[in-house]
Amino acid sequence: MRRWGCIPLTLLALVSLSTTTQVSWHSDITIQSTTLVDLLNNDEDYTLLLSLLQRARLIPTLNRLNGSTLFAPTNDAIKRHAQTNELWQSALSYHDSPKDNVQEELRQQLFYHMLNYSLTQTPKDSTTEVLYTLHFPKPFLDPPTNEPPPSPPYMPIPESTLGNESQRLRLTSRDNVPWLGVDAFGKGGVEIVKKAEAANGFVYGIADVLEAPPHLGRVLSDQSSLKYFKKVFTPSILHSINTTSELTLFMPVDSAWKTLDPLERLYLESEFATDDLLRILDMHAVVEKSVRWSDTLDGDVTLTTEYGSQLEVVVSEGKINVSDAALVQPDIYASNGVLHLVSSLLVPPGALQLTPEKYLLALNCTSFISLIHSVDLAHLINDTETPYTILAPNDDVLSVLQAYGLPKKGSNELKRMLQYHFLPGKWTPKKLVDDMLLESVLREPGLDDGRQVMHIEVNKDEKEDVSSKHIRFGGAGIIGEPIEINNTVVYFISRPLEPPVDPLQTALPSLDLSSFLAAIFSTSIADAIKATPRATFLLPHNDAFKRLGMLVSDHLLAASSKTDLENVIMHHIIDGVEYSQSLVKGSHRTFATFEGSDLQLERPGNGSLIVSASGGWAGMKSALYPKNLLTETGVIHELSDIMIPRSVELTIGKLMKAAKATTMINMVTKAGFDWVLNGTAPPESSEWATQDLIRPSWTLLCPTDDAFKKYNLTELFGDIDVLRAIVSQHLIPTLPSSGDSSSPGVFDVLNNNRPLPLERPGEYSTLLSPSSVYGDIVFRALDDKASEYMVGIKNARGTDGQADWASVLTWGRATTGGGTGGVITIDRMLVPYHPPWWIQYFAPSFVGALGSSEAPAVEETKNSAIDNAKSFIAGGFGGVSAVLVGHPFDLTKTRLQTAAPGAYTGAIDVVKKTLARDGVTGLYRGMVPPLLGVTPIFAMSFWAYDASKNLIFKLTPGRTSEKLSTAELAAAGFMSAVPTTLVTAPVERAKVLLQVQGQGGSGPQYKGVFDVMKHLYREGGLRSIFRGTGATIARDGPGSAVYFAAYEVTKTALTPAGSSSGDLNLGAIMFAGGTAGVAMWSIAIPPDVLKSRIQSAPSGTYSGLFDCFRKTVARDGVTALWKGLGPAMARAFPANAATFLGVEASRKFMDGFF
Repeated sequence: MRRWGCIPLTLLALVSLSTTTQVSWHSDITIQSTTLVDLLNNDEDYTLLLSLLQRARLIPTLNRLNGSTLFAPTNDAIKRHAQTNELWQSALSYHDSPKDNVQEELRQQLFYHMLNYSLTQTPKDSTTEVLYTLHFPKPFLDPPTNEPPPSPPYMPIPESTLGNESQRLRLTSRDNVPWLGVDAFGKGGVEIVKKAEAANGFVYGIADVLEAPPHLGRVLSDQSSLKYFKKVFTPSILHSINTTSELTLFMPVDSAWKTLDPLERLYLESEFATDDLLRILDMHAVVEKSVRWSDTLDGDVTLTTEYGSQLEVVVSEGKINVSDAALVQPDIYASNGVLHLVSSLLVPPGALQLTPEKYLLALNCTSFISLIHSVDLAHLINDTETPYTILAPNDDVLSVLQAYGLPKKGSNELKRMLQYHFLPGKWTPKKLVDDMLLESVLREPGLDDGRQVMHIEVNKDEKEDVSSKHIRFGGAGIIGEPIEINNTVVYFISRPLEPPVDPLQTALPSLDLSSFLAAIFSTSIADAIKATPRATFLLPHNDAFKRLGMLVSDHLLAASSKTDLENVIMHHIIDGVEYSQSLVKGSHRTFATFEGSDLQLERPGNGSLIVSASGGWAGMKSALYPKNLLTETGVIHELSDIMIPRSVELTIGKLMKAAKATTMINMVTKAGFDWVLNGTAPPESSEWATQDLIRPSWTLLCPTDDAFKKYNLTELFGDIDVLRAIVSQHLIPTLPSSGDSSSPGVFDVLNNNRPLPLERPGEYSTLLSPSSVYGDIVFRALDDKASEYMVGIKNARGTDGQADWASVLTWGRATTGGGTGGVITIDRMLVPYHPPWWIQYFAPSFVGALGSSEAPAVEETKNSAIDNAKSFIAGGFGGVSAVLVGHPFDLTKTRLQTAAPGAYTGAIDVVKKTLARDGVTGLYRGMVPPLLGVTPIFAMSFWAYDASKNLIFKLTPGRTSEKLSTAELAAAGFMSAVPTTLVTAPVERAKVLLQVQGQGGSGPQYKGVFDVMKHLYREGGLRSIFRGTGATIARDGPGSAVYFAAYEVTKTALTPAGSSSGDLNLGAIMFAGGTAGVAMWSIAIPPDVLKSRIQSAPSGTYSGLFDCFRKTVARDGVTALWKGLGPAMARAFPANAATFLGVEASRKFMDGFF
C-alpha cells in the first residue's frame, strides 16, 4: 500500500463545492442584519458552542462564510460529549491553552459540523442525502506552538487523506424527524432538534455532537460483523491500515471467513500468520488518488488491489457485486478512506499460499520448524506442489526429549534425522498396510545414495478407516488424528524418529542375537562390515550355536580359527538389500554373499522360508525369519541356524582340537589313522587302503582327556595292536546323506547338525566290528531326555557295571567326506570287550532254561532312586488298600485255622459269634499290626519284585525279547518274598495272637500290638518275635511267584492289540489283581495253616514246620491243612484287587510329578 508521508501545507485557492447553493469562499461578504454568530448569541442553547468556536478561532470563519450551514450542538449535547471527550472538556474549562493557541484538533472536529453551502431543507422521506463538510482529515496535526499562525486561520486548507476531498456526512428523515450522521441504510445518527436561518446561512440545532469518522482501524474494530477480523489482525497490521491514505477497503464479513478450511483459520489465528494476513489485506485494499465511495462505482469498474489482483465491480438492478462477493454495506466513512463490507473473501484462486510450514506453526510444532530451518530443509515444508507425508513431533514432545539430548542445531546429524521425518507421497491412513515399507527423503551413502525406508505398523484388526492411534511409523505412535493439507498429510508422532544406524548397533538390543554379534566383534572385520554398503544381514539366534554342535561352535570361536569364523560371518551377509517383500514374494532363489558363494532360498508354499548354505554338511538348512530391522546400509533378518559356507572345512581333526582331546588325537595318529583327522581317504601305501576304507566319512567317539586319567598312557601307547583296537572301537563308518529336501524330516535341525541321529536308539558298526563280535556300539537316550545319551559296547557286561558304556557330552558334525560324520565326545574310553569264559560258554544255556529274552547291551541308566521310591510308596498304598478290604476275611480264616475242633461250624459261624461277642469292631481285631506293617511289607515286596526283574535281565544278556517270560516273572515273584519275610514274619506273629485272643470264651490277653511285642520279647526275645519265619517263606515264596505271574499274564490277556498294558483302565487292573490273589491263595493255604498254628501256639508246642505238619495231620487229619480256605478265597479277590488298584493308581499319580 502507499503510505502517507509528510505533505507540506500550502495555501491553495478554495475550490468551490459541487452544489448549486454553494457560495464561493472568496466572494464578497454581504452585510445582513442577522448572521450565524448572531443566531448563536441570541439562543441560550448555544452558549457553550460559541465558547468553543471562539477557542478554535472559528468566529471569523463563520462571519466570512456566505451561504453556509452549521450543525450546532446544544449546550446539553456539548455537556454530555465533554464528559467523555477530554479535548472538549479541556476547551470548556480553560480559556487559554499554553500549548496550542489555534486549537487545531478542536477546529477539525467543529469543521465536521459545517457546510460551505446552505442546506435549505431536510429530506421529507427516508431518502439519504450525502453532505460535504469543511472537515479535511489529515494524517497528523502539526505540533502545538505558541507562535501565531502564519496567516489568519479562517478557512480550512483542502488537503486531506481522502484524496484532498472533505469528509462526508449523511442526512435522512425517519418518521418526519431529520437525522444527521446516519449510516448508508439511514440508521443511527444525531437528531436535528431545531432550525434557524441567518443572512449568511442556516443553523440546525442537533441533540448530540457529531463524531468525525476515525481512522480505518478504529472503524474496522467498531463493526460487529468484523469480529473475526479483529481476532486475527495484529496491532501492527491495524497500524498499517491507519497510516495509509486514500484507502478503499472491501472487507469480508465474519461469515465469509467460515468458508476457509478450519486448519487455514487456525493458522491465520496464530502468531505466525502476519505476512499472510497482510497479503490477504492487500487483496481487499484499493489505493488510488481518490477514495472509492459507492457513488463512484456507478458502472462496471475494474479496480486493482494492492496485491495486484483485479476486482470486477458490477452494478445490476441496484445491487453492487465486487468480483464474486456482494456489497453488503457500502460507505462506512473513515478519516483515511472508506470501508465497504462484502459477503465473501476476494482471494484469487491459488493466491493464498498456505504452506505446510504455516500449518505446523499453528499446530504447536514451532520447535520442529525451527530445527528444520537450522539445517536448510525449509523447502520440504514450503513446497505446496509435491505431495509429502510429514511426521511431526509437536513442541510438547520435543520439550521432553530435549533434556535427553537432540542433535545440535545445524548439524549434519540433525539434518539426517529430520529428513527421516518426510516421506514422499501423500500416505493417508487408508493407504497404509501393516508391515509395509515407505521410502523417506533421507538418502543414505550406505544405500548408494538410495532412499532410506521406514517400517509401518497398522492394527491388523482394523480393515478400513484405520485410526491413526493404530498406526506406528518406525516404532513411534501417533498422537491424535492426521491432518490433510492440500498435497500433504501430517501425522503427529509421539517421539522424534531416529534414522537407522549401522547393522551391528541396530542388532545389539536384540538379546537373542547376542552370540553371533559377539562372534562378529571378536574378529577384525567388524568395522569393515558395519560400513559395507547395500548389505542384508542374516543373523542366527543364540540357540543356533547350540544346535550347530558345541564342538563346531568351539572351533569357530577359537582364536586359531578366525579365518573360518570370518568366512562364516561373511556367508551371512547378502550382497544387496533384500527386504521382506522381495524374500517372501520375489522370484529370486539365489543370493550372492560377501563370502563369495551363494545362498539358496526355498519357498515351500506354507509361508515359511528355508535357506540352504553353499557348504556345510549334507542337507544344512535354516529357517529364515524376515524381520526388516533397518540399518543405514540395508536390512537385518533372522535365521534359526548358522550357515557353513563351502570355504570352511570342518574336519574331525579340527573338531577334536576344539574338544581339547589331545590324548585321543595322539592315539589316532599313533595308531595310523591320521588320515581320518584330515577327512581324506587312507594313503594308498597304507594297510588301510586295501580294507575298503576309501570313503572318508567317519564318526569318531572321542573320550576327553579326563577319561584317560586312570590309564597308564605309556603302557597304552606301547602296545600298537591294543591301541589300534581301541581307536577302531571308537571309529564309526558313517553312511552318506542325500540331503533330499523332499524327504520327511529333512528340516529337522536338531538331527541335521549331529554326526548320528542320537535320538533314535540304534546300533552302529565300528571299524572293530569285522574282527570282533563285540565291535558294535549302541546309543540310548536317558529317561527320554533328548539332550542326554549313553553309548556302549553291544552285549558287553563289565565287571563294575560301567566299564563298557559312557555318557555322551558334546558333538560336532564334519563337512568333509560328503558332509557326514563328525566327532562325539564321551566321558570314558570304551575298552574293547573280551567276555569271561562262564558268560561266553554258559550264558546261552542259562537263558534257554528261563526263556529267551534279550537284555540290553547297555542298560539304560535311569534314576533308580526315584524309581525305587515310586515302587516303595506304590506298594504301601496297595497294602493299606488290601488290609482295609480283606482284614475281616483274614480274621475269619485265622480263627478257623487255630480254633479247637468243633469250636466253629464254618466261616459264617465265626462271623456270627464274633459279631455277637465283639460287635462289628471285632471283625477288625488285630488290624493294627498289618496296617502298621503293610507299608513296609508291600513296599518291600513290590520293590523286590522290580529289583528281581532287573537282576534277571542282567543275568540273561543275549536276549531276543525285551519282555520277561512267565517263568521269569514267577522267579522274580518268588525272590521278592525273601526280603519281605523280614517284615512279614513279626507282623504276622502279632496279628495272629491278637486275632485268636477271645475265642473259646477266653478274655483279651493283649492290649494291642505293642503289648504283644513286649510280651513276646520277654518270653523269648527276638526268636519268639520271629517264630514262624520258615513257614512264612514257605507260604509267600510260591504264593508270590504265582501272584505276580498271574497278575502280569492277566494284564497281558486284557490288553487290546496294538496297545500297552499301561493303557488299561482301573477296572481291568482290579480284575487282574483279584485274579492274582485267587491264584496265590489257591496254593498258599496249607503253609498258611501251619504258620498260623506255629505262631499262635504256646512256646514249645512245635519244634518246627515239619513237626507242626506231622502233629496237625495226626490230630486233625489232612483236611485240617485246608482250614480257612473259604474265607481266604473270599478275601483273595477283593483284597488283592484293592491292592493292585492302590499300586497302579498311586504309581500313575506319582508319574505325573516325577
